[in-house]
Amino acid sequence: MPSSPRPAYQATSPPADTKCDMRGCCSVANVRVIIPESRFTADGIDHSKDPSTFDACEWHWPAMRDACLRNGHRIVDITGDIRQLSAEFPRCNIFTSDGGRLYASAPLNGFAPDTTVDAWLAGQLRVQLEQLSVPASSERVP
Repeated sequence: MPSSPRPAYQATSPPADTKCDMRGCCSVANVRVIIPESRFTADGIDHSKDPSTFDACEWHWPAMRDACLRNGHRIVDITGDIRQLSAEFPRCNIFTSDGGRLYASAPLNGFAPDTTVDAWLAGQLRVQLEQLSVPASSERVP
């Protein structure tokens, strides 16, 4: 009997001024991971009290993300989709680094790319592009 696929970890933005959950870290968190309920029982530990979220800062998110992926967990960005972001901002070069960081090279004033912004989540990258007043696909560009 095949086992059911593991539920995905969901990545989203934490509430404002949330601190990183890594022991001893006092940095502001950039990513909140919503952790699915554990169905693991082989260790004999009651997992019903396991935390349902983990907030990570700029420094600790890459290691947390890497550990999740190495252990076979999927991580889904629930703030948006990079493909949708590319469709909304077709004049930007939007890409993901191997470490999961999102980048957008944005053209300003209708010329060659002048500014590159980055974020961990698509929703965070969208906010930065909107703040730069990058023309969206529905806007007319001179």
